[in-house]
Amino acid sequence: MTLSELVERYAQFEKRAVGFYRGLADRFATDPAAARLWREMSNTEASHFALLELAQDWIAMAKGAGGMPPVTAADLDALATRLAQLEAAAEAAGLTPAAAVELSIEWEELELPHIVELVRHLPPKAQGRVMAGMIAEAAEHYRMLMELVRTAGEAAQTDRVSALERSAREAIG
Repeated sequence: MTLSELVERYAQFEKRAVGFYRGLADRFATDPAAARLWREMSNTEASHFALLELAQDWIAMAKGAGGMPPVTAADLDALATRLAQLEAAAEAAGLTPAAAVELSIEWEELELPHIVELVRHLPPKAQGRVMAGMIAEAAEHYRMLMELVRTAGEAAQTDRVSALERSAREAIG
């Protein structure tokens, strides 16, 4: 697998996140505050998808600069399987807003470490832009997630969202 192929796989995960959050927004449309937040999170994921699609061009222009993260096809397949499980859980009958928030947090916990590791291996131009467009803006993304935690009355989940925020800040340096 090449770096560009890996970035494409991650772009597809971001595209799935668009649908995941949009589906939650539609499912909980009777709660306008939560629906708005999930829609905004979906829009953020759409920008991440577009950025990773562009990163493939930056990788091609760098002609081999960068490196390959220590990820295997099996790792990617395992991640895809877990995301599919989260997607199925988000569509299950009886899903509560609190459970939907927990699924959202888990999605983000799966996503962030992979993106942080990927950024370290991108060519410089792609690295700076992906860092700025995905990791540096994570504070706003996690602010929305924290609002969802409060909206759903899931105060016990604030530590998990705070840990995500901290990880993103540490990645920026």
